[in-house]
Amino acid sequence: MAARRTWMDPRLVIGVVLVLASLAGVWLVVQESSRTERAWSATRTLLPGETIGAGDVEPVDVRLPQSHAHYLDASHDPVGLVVASTVGQGEVLPVRAVGTAASEDRAAVVIDVEGALPRSVRAGAIVDVWTAAPADDGFAAPDVLVDGAVVVGLLEDEGILATSGAQLELLVPRDETARLLEAVSNQHALSVVPLTQPVEAAP
Repeated sequence: MAARRTWMDPRLVIGVVLVLASLAGVWLVVQESSRTERAWSATRTLLPGETIGAGDVEPVDVRLPQSHAHYLDASHDPVGLVVASTVGQGEVLPVRAVGTAASEDRAAVVIDVEGALPRSVRAGAIVDVWTAAPADDGFAAPDVLVDGAVVVGLLEDEGILATSGAQLELLVPRDETARLLEAVSNQHALSVVPLTQPVEAAP
């Protein structure tokens, strides 16, 4: 008796192959999403111009995006590097946010600002400093004096002689420091306008 010949339905074979390929794809996605890298996290808000100390960063295991090369991994020690852009507390340290002393040349200046400040003006905020020179009928039209200053902190006026203004400590590009100090000494009216929201600490 001749052996009975069996035929496998090609559609069944294709279906099995597609199911196996789908399962393999899901497995690869799960494996990739669960992969962690060792990186550096800021233990406090780091401001431009500051030199990173040993207690300012800590190594953490994080799930980094495909652009993980943009972040400083734990094999590179950031201690001694200079902060180039604000890094919020708990944030992973980007490569672009650090550099050498020569790459970040800013000076700290304290200014008096008249009037109420926007709520977003606090440590880490980026602001433009506007100035208006004294004139016979008050003040001249305001103009931008400093672009992209970084707010280190603010101190509201208090006490019997308190005014409606505040004192701001700013990190200012060094080549613009003299002009700002000249405006302060000549009693120009100074105001700040925030450019971006300050970096928030991670929950």
